[in-house]
Amino acid sequence: MTMLDAPRSADRALPARDLAAVLTAPPTDAAPEAGPDFDALRARLQAWLREWDTQRLPAFEQARTVTPAGERHSSLRSAPTRTDGAVRITASLYDAPNRQGEPLAWSRNWASAVVLPTAPADGRVFYRFRVGSRLVLDGRAETALASTSVHVGVAPDAASASPFDAPGFATPVVRPLVGVEAREDVDARAEHDVEGSIAVRAGQSPVLGIVFGADVVFRDGWMRVHEGSGLWVGSAGGGPTGSIEIRFAPDALLDLFGEAGI
Repeated sequence: MTMLDAPRSADRALPARDLAAVLTAPPTDAAPEAGPDFDALRARLQAWLREWDTQRLPAFEQARTVTPAGERHSSLRSAPTRTDGAVRITASLYDAPNRQGEPLAWSRNWASAVVLPTAPADGRVFYRFRVGSRLVLDGRAETALASTSVHVGVAPDAASASPFDAPGFATPVVRPLVGVEAREDVDARAEHDVEGSIAVRAGQSPVLGIVFGADVVFRDGWMRVHEGSGLWVGSAGGGPTGSIEIRFAPDALLDLFGEAGI
């Protein structure tokens, strides 16, 4: 059941999720029923502001891998992904002290995209989620650094555009961990909330894409990335991973908020 199709009955107040349907309903010639007073309407608006629908994400898929020249199989490894919104990485690296040249570099990306429900009217789709990263490292080297990144793109209609072509997608929306140095018993963690919105027309199905990235730069020594390292996405309010939160607001509701100065 979505925010726009919850049943209504005459013996109870309209739930907050019915508000969008009421505001976009065409006028009728019938005599209007007595509407709620201002306090009741304000309470429903405030309740709507607190409510979000959950949208599950497909499993992330490996999208890109860069390895040092001459390496046949990447030493930066990743376990098979599941529909839990996470990617997991490990590595065991060694670089001989007498090797000449620039530091060795590994880079890997994973992508997931989800088509959101079709907009019933012109309006705006809001989204929010939390991303996190953990790196469990140790090593001893001249250079031994690991970083993670998150890219987010959103397009108004999956039928005509890709979220990975959206303006600004090439720039990470957040870098959870940057330049974490591998030394004895490193366990680095970070979390960030991501939120945004996009305007949609009636009948459009917006699509949101997320790309995780992991990068390692290494020279002269040894380095390990242990199990437990990786990135994940989940609801902004906490709880199980593998989903984002969304809600739809029709233009009529946004206009009402604007008139009320909300």
